[in-house]
Amino acid sequence: NFCHLLFPCSQAPPAPWVPLATMGPKTEYSEYKRSRRAYSALQKERLDASCDAYLPAVLKGAPQVVKKDAVPADAKDAETIRKLFPTTYDTPLVEFAPGSGDGGASRSPIKVAVVLSGGQAPGGHNVIAGIFDGVKKWHPDSKMIGFLDGPHGIFTGNFVEITAEIMDGFRNTGGFDMLGSGRHKIETEEQFQDSMAVCNAIGLDGLVVIGGDDSNTNGALLAEYFKAHGCKTKVCGAPKTIDGDLKCPPHIPISFGFDTACKTYATLVGNVAVDALSAQKYYHIVRLMGRSASNIALEVALLTRPNACLIGEEVDRDKRSLKDITIELADMIEQRSVAGKDYGVIILPEGLIEFIPEFNALMSELNDTLAKPSVEPTEASILAALSPDNASVFKYLPDFIRAQLLLDRDPHGNVQVAKIETEKLLAATVTTELERRRAAGSYKGSFKAQFHAYGYEGRAGMPTIFDAAYCYALGATAANLLACGLTGYLASVKNLLAPASQWQCGGVPITSLCVIERRKGKDKPVIRKALVELEGDLSQPYTAYKKIRNELRLLDAYNIPGPIQYDMDGCKVSTDIPMTLQLELGAQAKALGSYPSPKQMGKFIHAPQSLGTRSELQQWRSSRPHSVPAFLKEKSIASVEVQEISATMCHEHDMEYIGKFFTNIEAPLVQLKPHQGAKETPRAQKIGVVFSGRQAPGCHDLLCGIVDVLRSSPNSTVVGFVGGTHGLFDRQVVELTPELCKAYSGTGGLELLGRTVDRLKTDEELESARKTCLDLGLTGLVLIGGARTNTDTAYLSEYFKKKGSKTAIVGVPCGIEGNMVNEFVEASIGFDSATKAVAQLVGNTAIDGSSARKYYYFLRLMDGASTGSHASSSHLALEVALQTKPNMLLLTEEVEDKRMSLRELVNEVADMVVRRAKDGNNFGTILVAEGLLTAIPEFRSLIGEIEAIPMPTPEEEVLPQLTQWSRALFQSLPDFLRSELLLERQSNKSLQMSQIETERLLAFLVEGELKHRQTKGAFKGSFSPVCQFIGYQARCSVPSDFDMDY
Repeated sequence: NFCHLLFPCSQAPPAPWVPLATMGPKTEYSEYKRSRRAYSALQKERLDASCDAYLPAVLKGAPQVVKKDAVPADAKDAETIRKLFPTTYDTPLVEFAPGSGDGGASRSPIKVAVVLSGGQAPGGHNVIAGIFDGVKKWHPDSKMIGFLDGPHGIFTGNFVEITAEIMDGFRNTGGFDMLGSGRHKIETEEQFQDSMAVCNAIGLDGLVVIGGDDSNTNGALLAEYFKAHGCKTKVCGAPKTIDGDLKCPPHIPISFGFDTACKTYATLVGNVAVDALSAQKYYHIVRLMGRSASNIALEVALLTRPNACLIGEEVDRDKRSLKDITIELADMIEQRSVAGKDYGVIILPEGLIEFIPEFNALMSELNDTLAKPSVEPTEASILAALSPDNASVFKYLPDFIRAQLLLDRDPHGNVQVAKIETEKLLAATVTTELERRRAAGSYKGSFKAQFHAYGYEGRAGMPTIFDAAYCYALGATAANLLACGLTGYLASVKNLLAPASQWQCGGVPITSLCVIERRKGKDKPVIRKALVELEGDLSQPYTAYKKIRNELRLLDAYNIPGPIQYDMDGCKVSTDIPMTLQLELGAQAKALGSYPSPKQMGKFIHAPQSLGTRSELQQWRSSRPHSVPAFLKEKSIASVEVQEISATMCHEHDMEYIGKFFTNIEAPLVQLKPHQGAKETPRAQKIGVVFSGRQAPGCHDLLCGIVDVLRSSPNSTVVGFVGGTHGLFDRQVVELTPELCKAYSGTGGLELLGRTVDRLKTDEELESARKTCLDLGLTGLVLIGGARTNTDTAYLSEYFKKKGSKTAIVGVPCGIEGNMVNEFVEASIGFDSATKAVAQLVGNTAIDGSSARKYYYFLRLMDGASTGSHASSSHLALEVALQTKPNMLLLTEEVEDKRMSLRELVNEVADMVVRRAKDGNNFGTILVAEGLLTAIPEFRSLIGEIEAIPMPTPEEEVLPQLTQWSRALFQSLPDFLRSELLLERQSNKSLQMSQIETERLLAFLVEGELKHRQTKGAFKGSFSPVCQFIGYQARCSVPSDFDMDY
């Protein structure tokens, strides 16, 4: 790759402009109407962050173009590609070298346009910012154009001028909502002609296609067409895809958006890993985006270290069948169960099913079969058209998988793997295999799965520091390529292990990246997808994971990366580049470290981590000092005293009844205040702590507070009961030392001590708790939990009082549901962290919706409580709505107050969709409180009747036990909801509301209502619902500053 030509950009020869006689599409500017109306505090901070530091030094001044040997196309397809791209095939590789001066005197203004194509990826706005600043740097009078809603905006002439005011409203922000994206392709001769007509009419010198492999292939075709027809518009691209499958090292080391998406998913996987450790009863099976490549799954596995990660490329190489994968997972689950671990985390890519041999053949034939107009997407029609082998595989699949395989194709004519619930398919086959082993006597454990599919929430998040910088550099590179009169290139930025100022920039001919693939039954040029490399020069990430995965099967070595950070000065990990990229560029993988041997304590595994085995972010958080009120800063019992303030009382009409249970219903309210003068410190105190409630961020910092203060009491200790209330009954205790608590400061969940059930119910349990306190000599017992736990605290305190026990009982309000708030308690531990974590996901998803402009997101939010047929609170949903401003919030309390029927609720949502459609907005975000169904009168009755029936019970045995009205309602429900209502109960015998897909029911019914309105002409828009449940991803998140201190 020796230099062929060196010339400054300012001397690039101008391209001829050939005007067209007629203009079919629109060629006038549209009015810009998409500015954001509100920003969060973090968005404002990121908007104000300067992009200057992101500009590589080589692009400052007047960079020179260095032409190098052309990169050869794939040898097998070279001649075919040459014929498809006769004028751009021999384009050389180019790199920029530092130039002298700024070249401004010899430059003329240029007009450059940009289009966002395909799915969203974080950082796209910074690519646009880099282009904008780049063309303005080229000449202050240069202009920037933005095509709206993807390539469709090019050939229809839908465009706006991007001004500095518009641009400054989107710097360093996520999503593609500045211009909107689309999956249209410029394919027909008419579309190519119209695209050229638009570019000629507005005098474009250049066009940047921000997209993935298909979009940039389309850009290469456009560059070829323009050059062949004498159009002056040059076309270049920027490599975008969160899947990480658009790269050509060393020139295109990575696609933008991959880092942010992976870090977003890794945050969520880390959270559910902590959840798994806290409850120790679930396998969390996580499906991640990534159709044709497992790059995301591998990156997230390296960041989080799950117990298993299935790599599609490995499955394909080894020709592993569904049975092979099932046995492999079942072996791991059985081995973990023998070790007392009936929990874990499993990751798989959404495209896994395509790599399984029998499914690959089936889906390939399905794609070709459904491309034929004569074949209907019905099971009968498909089975008649499929080959015998594939028909046999199709019939073997569960009903829900068969239905998902027949959904509408994606824009390339392929099965929409994002809608195939592979995780549920695997759970079903694993369950069958484990039950076979149970019958044979080799397996005695419990396998309960929780399912997660992470995708949309990662596509439009606020870009990481790396993505923000990389994208800006890509944009600036693209601007310089176009200013130099170059066409058919993909912007290249490399040397990414170095600081941004030292990054190297240039361009790679898109034709050199192309191969021939079969699409919609035809051979077409496409950029080769970069799959996970299992061997060769770029196999380091796979090799690093392969080296540790056998240990991870049994070891709980989860790495918790925590939320994305933007403090470049204070937090070192904020500037990390993707782990796979680090390894490919020569960095060494971190060793697993030393983990303590797990100890079986009752039904719980206790294996406390040291601070050294924590993630870098966790260690950084643990170093943060807690902020406390001034009189507690000494952390000394002697420095405070308890003061009685006033008597309290319960509601007057309840006093007589409550008096039957409690001897003192007018106990005084107390508060702590600074102690004046000398005071003797209590000695030899022994305090026990129980995590009684459900998981919530901040509980470990509560332990730190107890331990730090009790250190001021000579000969005093704090012990924790391992396994929650069961640990209390069974006397499973560990001493909580300052060193142990320090390792858990700033960490989420309840993993240090764990939890089981959240109730002290019977007299036998109360007596067991009393005996434990007596035998251990506890002077105090702290129960941490929500409303139920603190109610139990009152009963336990009363019981101890009657029995003459000297153990003092104290409750602590904790719970993400936030329903402990009253005139005396301003907040519950964990509410702030959980709502912020949920709000981030809701915000990301809402931005994704306003970028694609075609989906309605129905997001059900966990409330944390387990109330069954009793209406639960919606505090979390309300707080998240206040933070994110969705289009609609369905509150349990409001529905109950209005006594709304299901029909009324559906009509209210449908009315909103119709109103938005009239403004051309066929997208939106709807938040659904988890307990919503319990507020609907007819559903409350049904749920109450079902809860009276032991579960699991077959549907045919349930129906006769229901009243006439409840039976009719139950039978009218979709199949999925009927099966969910009959699932196994929670520990308190209540229905598992977290398993009831209320959002899916609403979307199903709203879709039906809108179709009905369409037949009457009352609705003329489109409605494409996407449903998601947000809960487990947030309740064990890293605690906020507030929760750490509170």
